[in-house]
Amino acid sequence: MAKAQLSLNLDIKHDASLSDFSGPGWMSIIDAVRQLHVGLIGQLYLFGSPATGKSHLLSAICESFIEMNKSAICLSLNELIHTDVNVLSSLENFDVIAIDDLEILEHSNQWQEALFHLINRSREGQRQLLFAANKPAGDLPFQLTDLLSRLSQAPTFKVPNGRDLADRQALLESILRRRGWQFDERIIHYLLTEGPHRIGAMMVVLNYIQPMFSNLGRSNISKAVISDALSTIDEQTLVAELADITQETQVDKRAADHDNLTIPLEF
Repeated sequence: MAKAQLSLNLDIKHDASLSDFSGPGWMSIIDAVRQLHVGLIGQLYLFGSPATGKSHLLSAICESFIEMNKSAICLSLNELIHTDVNVLSSLENFDVIAIDDLEILEHSNQWQEALFHLINRSREGQRQLLFAANKPAGDLPFQLTDLLSRLSQAPTFKVPNGRDLADRQALLESILRRRGWQFDERIIHYLLTEGPHRIGAMMVVLNYIQPMFSNLGRSNISKAVISDALSTIDEQTLVAELADITQETQVDKRAADHDNLTIPLEF
């Protein structure tokens, strides 16, 4: 059963590079990745809000290990949670295992236990482990305290929130260069200054506007195309901002519900 489940989308996307994270806000994390490369550390834990680049970074790290002739796999628990939990038992043969969306396991003791055993087996086999979640390990509402202890032992870094212009510019330039995409400078400037700050949302906008320019030479770009691209950036930025508001509202509601459950009753 577990072997069959490995046909899921667990492969590296091959569309991420460590060069995407050359901005100043990422320096300490990339230094830690270099320590992973030479074996000075065996684990890494990343946390931050949704769409801040955690998944993209995990893929980039795995890709960097593949370039070093190491085997690496990147998986999202958000995708796996509805499959056979035994899929985790088939992963410890990889040199590097990246596990995204840890917070999804909040309500599943079975998956928490399976992850705990995977960590133990990977340590015995001297495999390297990467984790990503929306909060530090100590704040994850897991019932399995031994798992929280294992996760808390990993060097932990909060990913930048995207508000630094230099971080966004470095990432955007790297992605455009790697994909061979060329945009009018007015588009790039507008995307950096008026577009969404979160990395994930910025990449979504890129995918929306790129087809507008795919069949045009740089000398054939009209004012109308520029205007349409700017309007698309505005529209998708608004969509991203509304999504952020919805996310924050849901987080606040869950926190309020949790507080209501833990308030002691007075008689």
